[in-house]
Formats: sequence, C-alpha cells, structure tokens
Amino acid sequence: MKDYEKMSDAEKLKFLAKLADMYYEGNMTQSEIANHFSTTRFKISKLLQEARDRNVVEIIINQPNERSTEIEDLLMKHFKLTHAIVLNNHTMSHDETIHYLGKLGAEYIDSIITENSIVGILWGKTIFNVIKHLHPKNKKSITAVQVLGAAAKDNPLIDSHELIRNFANAYGGRYKYLYAPLYIDNDYVRTALLQEPVINDTLFLASKCDVILTGIGTIDAVFASTLWSNYLVENKNFYINSKKSVGCIYARLFDINGEEVDIDINKKIIGTDLSAIRQAKYTIGVASGKYKAESILGALRGKYINVLISDASTASKVLALADIDID
Repeated sequence: MKDYEKMSDAEKLKFLAKLADMYYEGNMTQSEIANHFSTTRFKISKLLQEARDRNVVEIIINQPNERSTEIEDLLMKHFKLTHAIVLNNHTMSHDETIHYLGKLGAEYIDSIITENSIVGILWGKTIFNVIKHLHPKNKKSITAVQVLGAAAKDNPLIDSHELIRNFANAYGGRYKYLYAPLYIDNDYVRTALLQEPVINDTLFLASKCDVILTGIGTIDAVFASTLWSNYLVENKNFYINSKKSVGCIYARLFDINGEEVDIDINKKIIGTDLSAIRQAKYTIGVASGKYKAESILGALRGKYINVLISDASTASKVLALADIDID
C-alpha cells in the first residue's frame, strides 16, 4: 500500500474509513487486513485506533430510547402542540444525548411521512443529526424542498442543499433546491429574482409543505454567524432591535414572547412566508441544550412549531422559564 505518512489528510481519512469498513462491517480480522495490504497486524491496529480517535468510527451502544412522557404531556398541554418527543437523558453524556435525540427525531419523522409528502428542510447540526439517522424500511415518493435561500454555512455538510439531498435519498424521493441566497439587500434585484420561474416554482412548492423540519437558533449564534456580520456592522437599527431577541427560526428573529422582531432584514429574505410555513401539518423543531431554553420558549409561544423534539434537561428548563411546574 502507499506509504500512509505520505498521504494527504483527505487520503488518510479515506483510507482509515476503508480499513474500518473492512474490520467492523466486513468482519475481517486485523491479520487478514494486514495480509491484504502487505503490512503488519500492529500497523493495522494503530490505524484502527486512529480511525476511532479521529471520529471516522463511532462506537455506539444502542440502548432503548427512553422518553419523558410526563414532560411531553406538559409541553403539549400548555403550548397546544401536536406532539412532543422528549428524550430522557438524565444519565447520558452530551454526545449520547445528541445521538439518541437524532434517532428519536428520525423515528418520529418516519412515522408521519406518507406517500407524496412534501417536506421542507432547513439547515443546522441538529437537522444533520436527525437526517443521518433516517433509515426508513419503506421507500416513499416524497419530495424534499428548500424552504429558504442558501445560508453561508462554513460546513457544507449542514447546509440546506446537502441535507435536502440526503433526506430525499433516504426515501428514494426527489428534491428541489431554491437557487438563491438567503438575503438580497437590493429591492430591485430581489423582486426580479422572485419572478424567475426556477425560483417561483420552488417557493410555490415549499408553500405546500406537509412537514417542515427546522432547528431553533439562539441569539448568541446569530451574533457569532458570518451570515449576519455585515448587517451587525452596517445597520445600527438591526443591532439595537436584535438585542430584544432570544432566538432565530426560519431566518427570523423573535423575542421571549414569540413576537417577530421588527428589523429591515426580515424584508430581505428569499424564502417561504411565515404564513405558509404555519399552514404545514407538522412544523417540527429539534433543539437540545439548556442554553437554548429561552429560544425554544419563544418559538413555542410564537407558534413557529407545533412539534418539539428535545431532551428532558432542556425541556425542564423551558418549563421552568414558563413557570410550569413538573409534579
């Protein structure tokens, strides 16, 4: 085999993935792999350990997914939700919580998807985590569609295009992109773009979604994002008014009561109207972390979602902020 130390980093990762597949999926012994590559068993053992250290391989013990039904009932009752899915994560690490939350989310989504469903997909790590756990037993002729223009995400794996394609592929369905940026500041350019058939057709399809899958962002994440940085610097009104916000959903900022914050940037969005989003049968928000409690509470109060998928630690903080007691 090619000298491992002379490989580029990308080549190393690809090679480590191949070794891991041979060992964990192909059930080959380390000696058999060593013979295949004309090297030593000791070398293969070191490389397999490197694969684990670099997260090429994750060892997950698939424990039963336990849910906090009491918290689910409280959330549904007080916020008039269609469903609440709450992972009992009190004995779990952060990584375990993220893993099992993704599995729960994927299981829930698979339970509501039907033939010819139109599914709107947004971006983010939580959505990526849910979609990577989608392993439907039955293929369905669904359509995954981009609800908002493309955000300038640093990691392409969690941007809309990649997630939409992966979701559609999981079901053997089709997907439709929105070939536009999330914001266009120039009114003339934005209006002209919205009249283009390739844009207009996608937005029309997105307005007919049965299911919408979104994360819930914090205001700190907004201020840290390169997507918003120009507006923070150039628009004093944006900076002042956004300080009233606790979170962001569908690229709109909202306060603790769920009211959309009045800022000019909301008029610059290329995407589906909030009124159309709220017409979807299932508007699913996936969020984890106590630091997101205010954002989640605002999203619930504003009726931006009617299904919440979260964990018990986070959901308990949300209920406490809303002065709702857990018996």
